[in-house]
Amino acid sequence: MVTALANGCQAIIPVLTPEEALERRLTLPGSLLGGERDALPMEGFDLGNSPFDYVPEKVGGKRVIMTTTNGTRAIRDAIAAPMIWMASFLNMQSIVLALSRQFETNRRFQGIVVFCAGTEERFDLPDTLCAGMLIDALGPNVVLNDLGEAARMLYHSSEDHLMEKIRDSAHGKKLISLGFERDLIYCTTRNILPIIPVFEEGEIIWQTKG
Repeated sequence: MVTALANGCQAIIPVLTPEEALERRLTLPGSLLGGERDALPMEGFDLGNSPFDYVPEKVGGKRVIMTTTNGTRAIRDAIAAPMIWMASFLNMQSIVLALSRQFETNRRFQGIVVFCAGTEERFDLPDTLCAGMLIDALGPNVVLNDLGEAARMLYHSSEDHLMEKIRDSAHGKKLISLGFERDLIYCTTRNILPIIPVFEEGEIIWQTKG
């Protein structure tokens, strides 16, 4: 999602099922279908889940209707939140700066929930390391629950060899076995995209103000 927006995608519309994606495209002529099931592209879809699918010549100026095994479900599960941002290793610094601005300027901003998409409703090591990086970057004065503290501790113990930890995780091994090692390396790269993806009115767009 972050890469798509960085490459000029107009908006990403998260949906739960392939059937919903196909129906939604009928109301949005010119939009693309993207996503995966069990990490693999779906028949009849324009794009898979590899960031290398979302190049400017494919997604520039387009809306992408997306359904994934875990991520788009997590977005829908968080729908009641007043603000939803998408964080990754790629855009972590931008998310942390945006959160810091909220803490400084919005008196009603009481805190955040870090929502890991997971893998098939189970604990996922890459997601938790990413959450730990976010928590750590917010500084030592952040009040955490035990799970947040565990994520930060896990990140601290892994930050110098993050790629190896993710490569050896269950999902990392699966991606490598399917030929997506290049994707794994790219998605573990830290702070290369200054993008703040925000969910607004059913779409994920590039937030241009803090």
